[in-house]
Amino acid sequence: MSSNEDELIESLILQGALEVAGVDSENGETLYKPTQRLKEIDSKLSNELSIYFSEVTLKLWEKSFLDMDVTDRDPLVKLGPRSFDALAIKSLPKDERVVMEEIVKALFNKN
Repeated sequence: MSSNEDELIESLILQGALEVAGVDSENGETLYKPTQRLKEIDSKLSNELSIYFSEVTLKLWEKSFLDMDVTDRDPLVKLGPRSFDALAIKSLPKDERVVMEEIVKALFNKN
């Protein structure tokens, strides 16, 4: 990451727009997640992150890692058949793997 990106992330954390989500299990990088406050601070970035997350989630659904009714405006996301295959998850591209791990965490923390 460049120093500009580091400064932006630090600023967003201090403003309450981002929070630490965990650590990437592959490389130890810190992972961040947006808070509701991000919409107020930077609505464009909030929208871009939402679109990105939706696109990656759709890829995971196409690969049978997630199960959802993609015709719903706000679909209920469940774990798909491949979500229980650790090797399959590990073989995903980094962006998809990180999102998959975060979805699994969110679903298990919900219960």
